Amino acid sequence: MEPNSLNRPFKRTVERVLGIIGLVFNVLGIILTIVMNSFMKMLTNDPQFQQEFEAEIWNDPTLTESDAQMIIDMMYMGMDWMVNFGWFFIAALVISSVLIIVALIQLNKNVKLSGILFIIAGVLAGILSLTSILLYIAGIMCFVRKPPVEKTPYDNDTMRPL
Repeated sequence: MEPNSLNRPFKRTVERVLGIIGLVFNVLGIILTIVMNSFMKMLTNDPQFQQEFEAEIWNDPTLTESDAQMIIDMMYMGMDWMVNFGWFFIAALVISSVLIIVALIQLNKNVKLSGILFIIAGVLAGILSLTSILLYIAGIMCFVRKPPVEKTPYDNDTMRPL
């Protein structure tokens, strides 16, 4: 180890890169969810789509009248549920993105805080998504990787002072 390497600050490039990749995935997830929500909302408000869908269900000879009505009601209820869940997912991803940004800013100042924020952001980004796995790895690396310990002149001596 060269003597000058101990005086340099400990670099956390890997954690920073994983956090930035996680942030990019979160932003893409936010954009895709907004597009999906808009599309689902457009379908539920389109009378032509509603008429065609209901006509297909009513013309099915294997369904009774009560079954057809139940399918139509459940379809509308399911689409409304998906739109509402989409907004919840967008809110979770926005909070996760803010936590990632704070963790990236605090990375060289307070590593333990950054690790905790990366892990919380990973949970909010989806418990087992690719984004969350990257954020978990960054958070664990914040806890595990330690800067090298500076050698003292007494480390190689057999007799050390008390």
